[in-house]
Amino acid sequence: MNGHADVRSIDELRAWLAAVSAYRSDAAETISSANMEIQRGHDWVAEQLALWQKAVRECEELVQQAKMELAARKMPNWDGKEPDTTIQERNLRRAKARLEHAEEKVRVCRSWVAKLPKAVEESYSGPSHRLSNFLDGDLANGLALLERQIEALEKYAGLRRDFASHTTLPASPKEPPK
Repeated sequence: MNGHADVRSIDELRAWLAAVSAYRSDAAETISSANMEIQRGHDWVAEQLALWQKAVRECEELVQQAKMELAARKMPNWDGKEPDTTIQERNLRRAKARLEHAEEKVRVCRSWVAKLPKAVEESYSGPSHRLSNFLDGDLANGLALLERQIEALEKYAGLRRDFASHTTLPASPKEPPK
């Protein structure tokens, strides 16, 4: 490197500074939004677990009720014959199937409650922390340095009479200003 910059327009540097500052702000906002969405995902899975656990309790009650109805129906009639229990048996099978379904959903939700934090950590947390650190550290420092350099260029341009009317710098030191 030759140790000097070929700056041709302070206005362009200001525009670039504004664009990079906007990028920094947008990126930080996006990280914050993503973090909120991830938290909503955690909350949703926890809510689903609670709902399915409640459904399991309700299904267990329905199974017990269906068993009692079947047992009551199986009592012999006054004539000694066993009554038809087809409907009660079908209701019991349905209640047991609903219970199994709810129990499976509880197992799935519990596995997601356990897996989700690890998956987020592995695929998102590391890169987002690095980006946040870059935005808050290196990029913030770079923006501050660029701001100081622009101010120094503006002071320099203000000292020279040929820059007093505009902030566009000549293409090279050998060319006269236009």
